[in-house]
Amino acid sequence: TGKKQSVTVRSSGGLSDADIDKMVQEAEAMREVDGKKREAVTAKNDAETLSYQVDKQIVDFKDKISTADADELKKKLAELREALAGDNLDPDEIKTKTKDLQDVSWKVTQQAYQSSSESSEDGEKKDGEKKDSKSDEKEEQKEKK
Repeated sequence: TGKKQSVTVRSSGGLSDADIDKMVQEAEAMREVDGKKREAVTAKNDAETLSYQVDKQIVDFKDKISTADADELKKKLAELREALAGDNLDPDEIKTKTKDLQDVSWKVTQQAYQSSSESSEDGEKKDGEKKDSKSDEKEEQKEKK
């Protein structure tokens, strides 16, 4: 058609370079505060997740863990929840209490699984003995024939 079209974008009433530089400096200054807030939120989320898992673990393994282990888990869980209850969250304190609870939880879980695997091994041995006696009976019947 032979027609030309062009578009020119011009800022009308936008920010000046000085305003932009000022905003960038403010953002840089707030970066550290934002990082601390992010760390606190992450620590709180991790702690709440672990709290839920330990609550579930106490219920699931109530027959397989000792009363002392259950009491220790409940004590560590209460300490962690107390640290989470305040308005002024200290990420380092939360991380420390989360780690303490996690260590106790792992120990108790490991003991529970070991005790359950030992009892299942005993059951398998009994089943194995039954199978051996049945196969012995079948062999004797074949020999008679």
